[in-house]
Amino acid sequence: MKLIDKSNKQFLIVLIVLLSISSVVIFSLLNSYIKNELDEKLKNDEYRIIQKLKENPHIVSISPIIEVEACSEKEERIGKIRNVMVYDFIEDEKEPYRELVSVKKINGKFYSIKIRQSSIENKDLLFAIGFTIFAVFTVLVFSLFFINNRLSRKLWQPFYTNINRLKSYSFQENKQLELENSNIDEFYQLNQSLEELTSKLSKDYITLKEFTENASHEIQTPLSIILMNIDDLLQKNQSEESNSKLYQTYQAAKRLSNLNEKLLLLARLDNNQKRELENVNLNEKIEQQIKVLEPLIEAKELVVKLSNSFIFNVQMDPVIADILIMNLLSNAIKHNLNKGFITISISENKIHFTNSKATDKIIDEEEIFQRFKKGNSDSVGLGLSIILKICDVSRLTISVQQTASEITFIVKK
Repeated sequence: MKLIDKSNKQFLIVLIVLLSISSVVIFSLLNSYIKNELDEKLKNDEYRIIQKLKENPHIVSISPIIEVEACSEKEERIGKIRNVMVYDFIEDEKEPYRELVSVKKINGKFYSIKIRQSSIENKDLLFAIGFTIFAVFTVLVFSLFFINNRLSRKLWQPFYTNINRLKSYSFQENKQLELENSNIDEFYQLNQSLEELTSKLSKDYITLKEFTENASHEIQTPLSIILMNIDDLLQKNQSEESNSKLYQTYQAAKRLSNLNEKLLLLARLDNNQKRELENVNLNEKIEQQIKVLEPLIEAKELVVKLSNSFIFNVQMDPVIADILIMNLLSNAIKHNLNKGFITISISENKIHFTNSKATDKIIDEEEIFQRFKKGNSDSVGLGLSIILKICDVSRLTISVQQTASEITFIVKK
């Protein structure tokens, strides 16, 4: 959950709790206020009735509002107020009333006085006021929530903009990270820290790339001299033991040379050096590389099937297109069974390279393209990394599907 959404959610919860508590408190206060006003009115009515009885002892009762009658009691009783249910002849049902009952001595006689006030109108008034307050509070709460949400999103907009710029930022482009300015101190400090960090990392990345490329390039020359000298020695008559040691040395140096060449290629790809892009027909590249690798295919007695009813064209460097296809086919041959198969299916937007597997082991798809993940001891573990890197720089994607008996690499535009 985003911080702004979590903050707004908590803000809304707090507002709803405050609204609920405020509504209960206001409703209770209004109820108490109306009740007190009603009781005060009953006492005022009692006082008026007493004054009227002093002037006229035959005051008329109005049931159920006023009931006055002479009584046999010999002492006065202070009025007590309570809630009662009284039958209303007009409504033909019992209704709630607030009732004051007292006994007063007037002009030497005792009178029972009952005064009632209907509670229905007061309850209706109470609920009307309460509902109005609740409605106003509800509108106020959601208005505040909406305004707070809009303001928060506006305040956080530079942060999300910079997050998107960070996601799309790449050291390979060799450009300085440009973040959107903000007048908020915390965002400003964050931007400064990020710009300083990416600037330092970019310099370190460029230094590392240059070192890798230069080191690989410098290593290649002495390696070539070593291989050439060992090859000359192998051509001369040597003892069997010397030939064996020379051959082992030659194989180790050859493997080191292959590793260095591939590291050099990866460094150049990582450097994203400018290349001449052309409209390359990968159908033709596949046919050419199959012919080049035909001796290896025949040595393993592999059956190669090519389905190229569609033309797969892509804008890329022709040289790295050759390397891409060469690595894909070499990988399919190297990790295949004797008398196995290679099936290449070409559609308009993707190519499937499927081959039988020399082992039923399922390779972890997250690790399969990682550098130095080897399928056998003869591999330097960089072929699939080179394939992935070439696809990245050529706006292609590569994925893998596998079972216990076969594996498929899918190159897609």
